Amino acid sequence: MTARRAWYRMPHEELPPRALVVQLARLGDLMQSLPAIAALQAQPQIAAVDVLCAAPLASLASCMTGVDRALSWDVPRWHAWAERWVRDPQTVAVEIEAYLKTVMPMPKPYEIAYNLNQHRRAIVVATLVSERVVGPGERGPLSMELPPWADYLRHMARDRGANRVHLADVFCGLCGIMPPGSAPRLRMPTIDLPADLSSIGKGRGLWVAIAVGAGEGERCVPPVVWRDWIRAFLDANGEGHVILIGSHTDRERAGAIQDGLSSLCLGRIWDCTGRTTLMETAALLARCGWVVGSDTGPLHLGAAVGTRAMGFYFARARVHETGPYGQGHWTWQAQSQEERPTAVDVAKIERWPIVESVRLLVEGNATACDGWRLWQSALDRLGVYQVAKDAGSDSGEPREDVWRRVHRPLQLKARTHEYV
Repeated sequence: MTARRAWYRMPHEELPPRALVVQLARLGDLMQSLPAIAALQAQPQIAAVDVLCAAPLASLASCMTGVDRALSWDVPRWHAWAERWVRDPQTVAVEIEAYLKTVMPMPKPYEIAYNLNQHRRAIVVATLVSERVVGPGERGPLSMELPPWADYLRHMARDRGANRVHLADVFCGLCGIMPPGSAPRLRMPTIDLPADLSSIGKGRGLWVAIAVGAGEGERCVPPVVWRDWIRAFLDANGEGHVILIGSHTDRERAGAIQDGLSSLCLGRIWDCTGRTTLMETAALLARCGWVVGSDTGPLHLGAAVGTRAMGFYFARARVHETGPYGQGHWTWQAQSQEERPTAVDVAKIERWPIVESVRLLVEGNATACDGWRLWQSALDRLGVYQVAKDAGSDSGEPREDVWRRVHRPLQLKARTHEYV
């Protein structure tokens, strides 16, 4: 008989608890919660892990490795409750509890909730649905004191320090666990694409997805840069194809990218912006050899489905914190003229690594570009780290020192179990 693990309710014993992960941020943050969720699911003291996320992301959350159930968060309703909480917490609590009874698939609150967000609405819901909160809010919903990892993140964001711990690994630290040592992937079901998109990824040549937009305008690569990049890529790879990925708000940007391109180029471009659901977008990305973009949700989604990623990082995006998670991804980091890390305004970037990045993608040759540093991701027991592919100097507190100084392992009560 094949060995299997079973949990038994014995006299005077309890079954291991279900845990809830609260991640109410955007797509990129949800994808970077994958390592923490997978590591939690591997804990023998936890029976299963559920995730509470924004309703539009619930379908993707249900595909995350280690997730048993994905619960939807009604964004407008919770935002209103969070704003009213300080003025009338008792009334809001009653309304929230009534709402939770309609969405929570449990007869009683979770024994433990891992909160990955620092804003009020996440702290409120984590407090209401669990007997114990880990992460922001663990010292009470009204406490301004942050746990060590959250305080570390705030310090880095405020002082723009040279942080070397990836956000996904910080999420693990917030949960009191170590990174899983690998890059978990989404468990994608079979997705039927629209008929006119069904042939994407099936023909010969290199298929490259471009995430044309970003959640913040300052992180968007200008359309003229994408136009030049596409032209250079299609010239360098005679059988290459480009897939434009984005939401309906990116359609105008996608149109601007295609303006001025020759008919020969346009014949090898598939504009999918605003035409696919998130699940369909994930399926498209899984069919591509590469996804290229700025620090944006679709870039991290591509990495999560197993597609190689290449990022252009500028503005406030920093490769060490939010570079594509996994082994062997590439990131071009715009460099400022100052010694300390600072934001790089997209309007002040005089030269983009178009030729260099295309050569890297097509030929595998990594070469330097003035004004940019090139990094490749790698994995070890502390999560993701970046390896510089040039001779420039590096700085920042070693990750080992950060983990030694900040990390506080979570203490869970061991539950009696046996294997059969």
